[in-house]
Amino acid sequence: MSRFRRSLPTSPDDPKLLETAGSLGQQLGIVGLDTRDIRWMEWIPAGRSTRVVPSDWCTFLRHSMVIPARMMGKLTVEEWRPLIGSSLMFEKKIRRTLRGRAFLLTGLPLIVALAVPITAAIVLQMSWLIILYPVLVLPLAYLGGRRYSSDLKKARLEADTQASAVIGKDSLMAVLRTIDNMGLDDIDRLKTGRGGRRLAGLPSITERIENLQTVSTLNSYSTT
Repeated sequence: MSRFRRSLPTSPDDPKLLETAGSLGQQLGIVGLDTRDIRWMEWIPAGRSTRVVPSDWCTFLRHSMVIPARMMGKLTVEEWRPLIGSSLMFEKKIRRTLRGRAFLLTGLPLIVALAVPITAAIVLQMSWLIILYPVLVLPLAYLGGRRYSSDLKKARLEADTQASAVIGKDSLMAVLRTIDNMGLDDIDRLKTGRGGRRLAGLPSITERIENLQTVSTLNSYSTT
């Protein structure tokens, strides 16, 4: 049975986590947030592949808030609060501004790489020029993907910065340090630069903490 169809675990904290997400959505000015259930999962679908649910982030799929299953029972609802707040800021606000940039960095170069050799082959009547397509597309796709991953990482750090004005930077830093001390595989991989493609676009937990340390102390309060 698919890992996405099998029965998912539940937690007694699920109702409170849902309530927390709704409250934070209002405080962060997120219009139309409609989170109806919690899904504790290790992986989520990403096109024809899958990607890991990071231990220090939540993800939102339609009306579901996805929380890493490996973290069940390891944090209190109050500790989840700053993580949910930052995740909401990234997923529901900041990431939406990157959609056009994603096309410019990945989609448009592929279209150009396809159009140029085909056009040249037709105009110059040299059909062999079409073989230039893979020569052009591979480096363009690689460079575009790396640049977009870098933009995603910066966007997540910006989400931490903006959300800290509501959730309090101290509470977010505290829970990040708690997670850092758990010895989780994905957290350690990012810290040592071994994240790979499935963790691309994610800042390490060290980068998140260091970024928050630069945030003004005026953001160190928590709104309840």
